[in-house]
Amino acid sequence: MSRFAVIAAAVLGVLFPLLETLRRGFSAWLTTPVTLLEDYVAGGLLLWAAVVLAQRRPSGWVVMLAAAAYTTGMMSSSFWKQLEAQLTGETWEANQGLIIGFKLLLWGLPLILTVLSANVVLRERQAR
Repeated sequence: MSRFAVIAAAVLGVLFPLLETLRRGFSAWLTTPVTLLEDYVAGGLLLWAAVVLAQRRPSGWVVMLAAAAYTTGMMSSSFWKQLEAQLTGETWEANQGLIIGFKLLLWGLPLILTVLSANVVLRERQAR
């Protein structure tokens, strides 16, 4: 369980800033920096969580819960709004179906990590 969480968080931690930078370009730092910054924050939190959990620190699952919950929340409006646009026939960008597929993955994996982490944290609290 922790191995899955560590690997998923590490992969997502790299993908979030990388994909958003590739999608928008480095020039977005000058025009829409918050759009990039939120992905860099998510990536940093997920990488931190992966390291803390891999080191088996007592706070590992709590850090993972916070990182995964932040990332799920960050991706929620982006995913649902673009899915709604697709369903209503709006086109926001080329390859919108592919973008929605990636966003589903980038929203769904953190959601799974959030639920997994919450379950572990609750079980650890009940064991005390």
